Amino acid sequence: MEARCPRCSTVFTTDRSGIQFCPNCGQQVDVPEPAARPPGQDPWGQPPGGAGGGAGGGFGAGRFTGEPPPGGAGGYPGGRELTPWERRKELGVFQGFFETWKRSVFSPQAFFPTVRPDVPWTEALYYAWIIHGITVAVGLPFVGLGLFRPSFPSSFDADPQMENAMRALSGGVGIGWLLASLLIYPLVLLAGAGIIHLVAMLFGAASNGYGATVRAMCYAAGPNLFGIVPCFGIVASIYTVVLSIFGIASLQQTSMGKAAGIVLLPILLLICCCGLLASVVIAGLAGLVSGMGGGTQSL
Repeated sequence: MEARCPRCSTVFTTDRSGIQFCPNCGQQVDVPEPAARPPGQDPWGQPPGGAGGGAGGGFGAGRFTGEPPPGGAGGYPGGRELTPWERRKELGVFQGFFETWKRSVFSPQAFFPTVRPDVPWTEALYYAWIIHGITVAVGLPFVGLGLFRPSFPSSFDADPQMENAMRALSGGVGIGWLLASLLIYPLVLLAGAGIIHLVAMLFGAASNGYGATVRAMCYAAGPNLFGIVPCFGIVASIYTVVLSIFGIASLQQTSMGKAAGIVLLPILLLICCCGLLASVVIAGLAGLVSGMGGGTQSL
């Protein structure tokens, strides 16, 4: 029987159905069982001439199943393979998650060069979402008990109303914010990956598409689990940025220098914008306080 790769549209001959790889680009293809068909149609239900047989359409476009192909999980050019998380049907959900987390966090130089850029980005998004869910679940009791209650330094003469508003972030308001973050996390992550990918396009380092950028950002989320430990949040964030650079370099097949620029440029722009906004707000408040002081003296 004949099958067509949904990625490169290469038609290849196979003597069996099921999961296998395109001999040209390595895309995982799920070849369906041959079925009885009306005369004049090809084996995939298309009219003669291949109408509708573009990439991703017709020809029973391959779908990701999470199951290893015959002979193992490898087979992609360059020694790339499915991550343990993407092989969770074979390894089990817990082992697949833990092995992926361990390799990505402690052996990034060995892990990211083996990650395939063509597997649907939703697989990596599930992984990152679970990590965020764990941090939310662990943080809820602490926020609910008020152990993360923010306060001003004793030397800072804060308005009592402002301090009460800040402390309201613990308890019900803090819990509500954490739960809301769990719901919007995928949108925030995809938007952030979109910005990173736009910069990658400007750098000429986006050859494997948006999906590869999303996968790089998602599999770099492992250090966020360390953010659960007090005082480790900043360190975890910095290490996440480092892993994102490894991920972009590997999945977009570019240099570490370009990858660093792609990841760090949006962060620097965000810091500058936030600093500028803070300066404007502080200047406005200072002017307001000065004006109020002058008005009081005139009275």
